[in-house]
Amino acid sequence: MMNELITGSAYHYQESLLGGILNNHRYHELKFMPIYPYEKDLNLSLECKVVMLHSVIKYLEDRDIQVTFTDRIIDYSTATTHTCEKKQIWRYLPISELQGNNICINPRNLDFLSVFMSLGHIYGHLVQRMDYIRYKPLTDLLEVADSTNLSSYFDEYEKAHGRDYKTDFFAFEKEAFSYAKYTFIEAGISWNDTLEYAMSVYLEADFNDLWKWLISNPKESDPTFMDQFQKLWNCRKGSYDIIVPKKISLPVIPEKNGRLVVVRNDQQYVPFLSKNNFH
Repeated sequence: MMNELITGSAYHYQESLLGGILNNHRYHELKFMPIYPYEKDLNLSLECKVVMLHSVIKYLEDRDIQVTFTDRIIDYSTATTHTCEKKQIWRYLPISELQGNNICINPRNLDFLSVFMSLGHIYGHLVQRMDYIRYKPLTDLLEVADSTNLSSYFDEYEKAHGRDYKTDFFAFEKEAFSYAKYTFIEAGISWNDTLEYAMSVYLEADFNDLWKWLISNPKESDPTFMDQFQKLWNCRKGSYDIIVPKKISLPVIPEKNGRLVVVRNDQQYVPFLSKNNFH
C-alpha cells in the first residue's frame, strides 16, 4: 500500500517557524506534505523546499501564471454534493489541475517532488498549448472517455503520421519536462545531479501512470503511484540520459475565463493574485 512508504509529515507543530516563509498564508498547505524515504537523497529541509517552490512561483507570477495550494475548490463548473457555509458548491481536488491561469495543487496528497515537478510540468504543457494544432493529434485522445477502441485509433495514427502513438506521446511528455527544466533554471533553482535524476524518475513514473489511465476503461487514477516512483528511484540510478532544457521563446498566454474560489475548512478563501486578478 502507498501509505506504508510514508515516513512522516512535513511539519511538526512543536517546532516554531515564526517569522519563516511558511507563515505566509499562501503556503499554509505545504505544512501537510507527506514525506517519503527517497527524500533523504534530496537532503532538503522543509524551509529549503518552500524557498525552491517560492522561486518557481514568483517566476510564474511574473508571467501571469498563478499558483494556489488547496485541497478543494469552487469553480462553478462541476456539480458536487458538497457545500460550504454559504451553500456554494465545492469539489475535492485530488492532485492538481489548471483553472484559467491558476495552477491548483493539493500538497496534502503530494510529496515535495511531486508538487515541484507538477509546477514545471503543467507550465510546460501550457507552452505546448500555445501551438495547439501541432499537438492536436496526440492530445485529442486524452478527451476520449471510452478506451475500448484505442487499438484502431493507434493504427489510424500510425497510418497518418508514420509513427507509433505511444512513442510520440512520451516525446510530448518529455518535451514538457524540457520546458520545465528550463523554467526551473531560469527561476534560479541550482540544478544538480540529484534534481536531474529526480526529474527523469518522475517523468518515467508519471508517464507510466498516465498511460495506464489512458488505456483503462473506465479511466481511474492509480493509488500506487508513489510505490512505483519509489521503486524506480531505488533501481534506476545511472540509467537515464540528461533531459536537455528547451528554451521558451514564445509568450505563454493562458485562458483567464472563470472565477476561482478556494475553500478551506468549509470557509471561503479567495487567493491573492499579484498583478491581474481574474473573476
